[in-house]
Amino acid sequence: MRDLKVIAVATELVETMKATMLSPGYGHPVSVSVATGHGPCRHCLEPFVVGVESRLLFTLNSFTGLEALSQPGPVFIHERHCERYDETGGYPARLLEFGAVLDGYDDQHRMVRRETVLDGAQEGVLGKILEDESIRYVMVRDAKAGCYDFRVERGAP
Repeated sequence: MRDLKVIAVATELVETMKATMLSPGYGHPVSVSVATGHGPCRHCLEPFVVGVESRLLFTLNSFTGLEALSQPGPVFIHERHCERYDETGGYPARLLEFGAVLDGYDDQHRMVRRETVLDGAQEGVLGKILEDESIRYVMVRDAKAGCYDFRVERGAP
């Protein structure tokens, strides 16, 4: 199996959003609230400390640069500064306890495979999905809320 390339929201996008307090590409106002759920932060991919950490809610097109059709949805980022998740870090260990929906997309950006993982086996299932050469990338979504968390592509062979 190849290594996984885990792609979090870009730092440049986060910095622009924090400076303007507007959703990139949409201009919707960003809202600030104390975390009521685990998240994760779509930049560092760490779960939020519920009831303690402040988070920013904004609209993001998770398919920017991949698909011409805009597919916006809500995402959260830490209000405090955080470092972007290392793309070579594998599946975020702190997210294994949370269920995930893994949607595999082909070169025409059509979803061709969906797997729901609730037992912490996300990395193994992602490896199996990416063995299928017709799948270009996998969108990882929260198993309960269905919202976008991050994208996974094939890493180094």
